[in-house]
Amino acid sequence: MFKAIGSKRDFQKDARTREYYIYVKDLLENEVVQSMKQFRHHYGTSCYQHSINVSYYNYLLCKKLGLDAKAGARAGLLHDLFLYDRKVYIRTKGERLHGFRHPKIALDNANIHFELSEREEDIIEKHMWPLTLELPKYSESYVIVLVDKCCAVAEWSSFAIDKTKSKIKSGYTKIRK
Repeated sequence: MFKAIGSKRDFQKDARTREYYIYVKDLLENEVVQSMKQFRHHYGTSCYQHSINVSYYNYLLCKKLGLDAKAGARAGLLHDLFLYDRKVYIRTKGERLHGFRHPKIALDNANIHFELSEREEDIIEKHMWPLTLELPKYSESYVIVLVDKCCAVAEWSSFAIDKTKSKIKSGYTKIRK
C-alpha cells in the first residue's frame, strides 16, 4: 500500500482487477475525475491518486465483507471530488474547515456530473464521519471511513519515509566527504 496501487497496476489488463475496472471505467475516463490530478492531497499524493487508492481498497473490503462492492468502488473514487486546492484555498468568514465541508461539496459535484444511488451518496457524504456528525446509513459508508483514514496514513507515511531516507542519504554523503 505504500506505493499507490493505481501506479502499480493496469486495472484493465490485470485479471484480478478487471471487475473493479468495469465498475469505475466511466468515472476514470471522465474529464472531471481526471482534473483531480492537478490537486495535491496528502503530501506527495494527488487527489486523483488518493481517490483511486480509497476506491480500490474500499472495493476490496466491501467485496470481502459481502457488501455492495460496486457502490464502494464508485463512491470511493468520487469521495473527494471537491475540485480545489485545499492548501491555497482561503476560507470566507464563518466557513467551516475543509474536513467538515468537503464531503458535501464532493457530493454536490458528483451529483452534477454522475447519476448516483442513494447508497453511493451516503458513502460520499459520510466518509468523514464523525466530523459529519450524522451517522452513516449503510455498512459501506462505515467501510470508507476506515479505508480513507488508512490510505491517508499510508500516503503520509510513504512521504515521511521518503523524506527521511533523503535526509539520511544527504547526511551520509556529507559525512563521507
